[in-house]
Amino acid sequence: MRFESASIMCTPALQSTDRFGDVADYFRQHKDATLCAIVDAGMRPLGCVSAAEFKNLLASPFGFSLHQKKLADALMQPGFIVVNMREKVSEALGQLHDNEAILRDGLVVVDDAGRYVGTMSGLCVFRTMNALHADMLASLTREVAERKEAEGKIKRLADSDPLTDILNRRAFVREVNQHILARLPFACAFIDLDRFKQLNDRYGHAVGDEVLRVVARRLTRHPEISDAARLGGDEFAFVICQAINAAALAEFIESVHADLMDGIDTSVGRVFVGASIGYSVHLVDANESSAMLHAADKAMLRVKSQGGGVSRFDPALDATGEDGRAIELALSAAIATGRLQPAFQPIWDVRASRIVGYEMLARWPDSGLSSDPSPGQFIPIAERLGLIDPLFWTLADKAISSLGKDDHFLAMNISPSQLTSDHFATRLEKLLNRYGVDPARIELEVTEHVFFGNLERSLAVLKPVRQLGVSLALDDFGTGYSSLSLIDQLPFSKIKIDQSFVRGRGQSFVRGKVLQATIALCREVGITSCTEGIETADDLALVADLGCDQAQGYFIGRPSWLRDGGQIPSRALSA
Repeated sequence: MRFESASIMCTPALQSTDRFGDVADYFRQHKDATLCAIVDAGMRPLGCVSAAEFKNLLASPFGFSLHQKKLADALMQPGFIVVNMREKVSEALGQLHDNEAILRDGLVVVDDAGRYVGTMSGLCVFRTMNALHADMLASLTREVAERKEAEGKIKRLADSDPLTDILNRRAFVREVNQHILARLPFACAFIDLDRFKQLNDRYGHAVGDEVLRVVARRLTRHPEISDAARLGGDEFAFVICQAINAAALAEFIESVHADLMDGIDTSVGRVFVGASIGYSVHLVDANESSAMLHAADKAMLRVKSQGGGVSRFDPALDATGEDGRAIELALSAAIATGRLQPAFQPIWDVRASRIVGYEMLARWPDSGLSSDPSPGQFIPIAERLGLIDPLFWTLADKAISSLGKDDHFLAMNISPSQLTSDHFATRLEKLLNRYGVDPARIELEVTEHVFFGNLERSLAVLKPVRQLGVSLALDDFGTGYSSLSLIDQLPFSKIKIDQSFVRGRGQSFVRGKVLQATIALCREVGITSCTEGIETADDLALVADLGCDQAQGYFIGRPSWLRDGGQIPSRALSA
């Protein structure tokens, strides 16, 4: 702010030759003036007469005697304050803030050449100072607001993931700690996208980034999710703070999973990625933040190894502790040296009452650990460490080489990594040729979670496998994304009905009807049906009455592995 923008009183100045009466006339004509400037012939200020001093003179006994005096001889005050009209008010008044005469008398204003322009009364100076202070306060307020906004931006940048604009790992851990301090019920969930690396490799990182941004938007559009975060790569997490029961919580997280499984429109078209979600509940599964995050991560890794889906932390399956770390250290060497062995569980032909095939299962005998790990312990670890593919081919080589000359088939489970490999069919063909095994004797089992997680990609990988003559079975039917309308469009020759429909039929009328309907459906469309979980003679009699083709379970035979490279037995193990 400069003086030229202030209230300058452009009153005429008096000459030094003017007299006392001229000053009186000046103040009578300009009642708001507190200062009368005295100038020379060039309009440069020589001094001034203040209204206050003039009134004092009028009241004094010498007032009349001074009436005829010239200003230069008597009244002119040389110690006046002059400011340039283009000078900054803040700079001038800052230097003169202790001069009381400014507010009493005012000041004289000149132009750049030093010529008189006008005066500012004390009141105008006071108002100008107030305006200046108001501007300074407004500027300071703006500066504080801008600084707070800048600090907020810096905090948001520090707390957010630059690609998806949701929380990063550091901020997410901090928010979890805040929820724990509040001691209110909440759940923490970890997400890992399935087949994201393959999508990146196939379409490029730009498309991968599109997918990650869409995943972030889908998480944040759920009002129940209070904190959504990208932990890094294709890993996400979120917090649910609503106090809901376990069933409702599981249902909601299932809905989030279904949302993420939906197709994503990208620049190369519609793509699909699967998702594995593990979650833990505060004060139930864990109390501290590190324990909660670890529990959710363990549950996610377990469900990912099973082909994707949703799972809550289960201490019996996920709390491996020191044993888990020991397995991690030993597993890689055990696979490389062939110490893991295939075990074989018989599959029963219900009508012919004989064994017609075996399912290959993984076992780790003589592990050298405190106890031999179960598949439920080492399979998730193999998946997480990226060892599931070499594990599969090591076991497949041993199992196929052990096939006898009879007509028994060998069923093998395919993990998610096999359904992303363009070379799977070629490698399987070479293995069969090496041991002279007819492809018709091989059956590959694919779980619903794995297959339907990316239908297009799964079909592309399995098509050349079917062309070899290898048969395909849909495993664990009824536990995932069962779609009866798709069965006749897919390359499956068998459906394996999940054991839960046999075990739960007594407690659920619906389960019994679903079991009956599924077997009838298979019969109608010409697909072999196989029911798992047969543990009693009554179970076997039930599925036989319903017209099921095959059965598998402990009543038929438990898994058995070959110690000395022998052949798979051609008779029932326990039936």
